[in-house]
Amino acid sequence: MSRLLAIFLIGALAAGCTPGRIDRVRVESGYDPVQYRFVPYNRAMKADVSGNPFGMDQQAFDTLVSEIIQPPGVVPSDGSPYRVHLAFNGSTSVNKDLACRASGGGVRSGDMTLVAALCPGTGAALTFLTGSVSDVAGPDDPRFRKFVRSSVVKLFPPQTEDDRNDFCFIPGC
Repeated sequence: MSRLLAIFLIGALAAGCTPGRIDRVRVESGYDPVQYRFVPYNRAMKADVSGNPFGMDQQAFDTLVSEIIQPPGVVPSDGSPYRVHLAFNGSTSVNKDLACRASGGGVRSGDMTLVAALCPGTGAALTFLTGSVSDVAGPDDPRFRKFVRSSVVKLFPPQTEDDRNDFCFIPGC
């Protein structure tokens, strides 16, 4: 029991150290936590990037973001079925139908905004979020890297008690 408590406390402390803030996370009914929950920890993801908050070469920025979102030791793959759309400095007024094609913007002062979405094929988002981070010095800033990676991980929430109850057919389980 104490090992479980220690893991929980470490996770809670690590979550408090994440830069930026997430304003909204939406999980749609088509999302299957059993199928997707381990993706950000052991599978390659395809980054679909819109916008460029640093004014650097777009292809270089896209490559950087693709590398940031991958789990440690996993090589990015354009052939991955797990497409993650990331729109930087665009409108954060999105819904499940707009999140996978949200447009990004360019360099601007103030907070850097992000719309991130898990997108199956060309359909609506399975999960999406909006957030922002401030005081990012550039693309190599650890705050930028942590914010982007932690935002992508939040697109793959684990199963909840409500999810488990959907599969319960024995009274009291």
